[in-house]
Amino acid sequence: MGYAQKLPYYIQPEDYLLLEAKAEFKHEYLDGVIYGWQGEGPLGMAGGSVRHGQVILNIALSLKVQLQGSECTVLATQVLVHKKDKSAYFYPDIVVTCSRADRAQNTHLTEPSLVVEVLSPSTEFFDRHDKFLAYRGIESLQSYVLVSPDSRTIEVFTRANQWAPVARQQGTPGLPTESVSLGASNLNLRVADVFDGLA
Repeated sequence: MGYAQKLPYYIQPEDYLLLEAKAEFKHEYLDGVIYGWQGEGPLGMAGGSVRHGQVILNIALSLKVQLQGSECTVLATQVLVHKKDKSAYFYPDIVVTCSRADRAQNTHLTEPSLVVEVLSPSTEFFDRHDKFLAYRGIESLQSYVLVSPDSRTIEVFTRANQWAPVARQQGTPGLPTESVSLGASNLNLRVADVFDGLA
C-alpha cells in the first residue's frame, strides 16, 4: 500500500468521490490531492502484508468483543472517514464510531471516536504527519492509535492530552497480560492479542 507522488493540481472533493467510485484500488484524499495517483494512472491501496492484515484483524476482533451491547461499532479498512468540510477522506485501518448519524450511513463516516492505523514502511510518514493533522480536525475523534507490527509497539494519542502521546507500549513476549488504554469508550488492547500470530 504505497503512496505515489501527488498530482500537482487541485481536485474537487466531488470529483474525487466520482473517481473513487470507479477506481479499482482505494485512494485517500487530502486538501485537493488524491494520494496514490501518478500521471500514468492509479497506484492505490491494493493490499498490505500478511502481518499488517493479521494485526488489523486481531485489533478489530478485540474491539468488537469489548463493544458488544453498546451503541458503538467497529469497522475495518473499507469505510471512508471524512471531515465535514470535505477536505479529507481516509480509509482508516480500524475505526470506532458511537454516532447515531454514522450508524445510519453505508459508506462514509464523519463522527468517529477512535481511529487506528497499522503502520507499514510506505505509509508511516503520512499516518504520523499529514493524516494525523487532518484527523485532529474531526471534533468527535477522541483517540488516534498507531500500531507497528515490525517494532510491536502501540502508541496512543488523545484529544484530552492535546494529542500528545499518552501511551507507548512495546510488546514483550514474557508479559502476555500487558494492556494499553485507548482513551476512548473505555477500550483497551492486550498487547499479546494485538501481535498474536506474528512470526
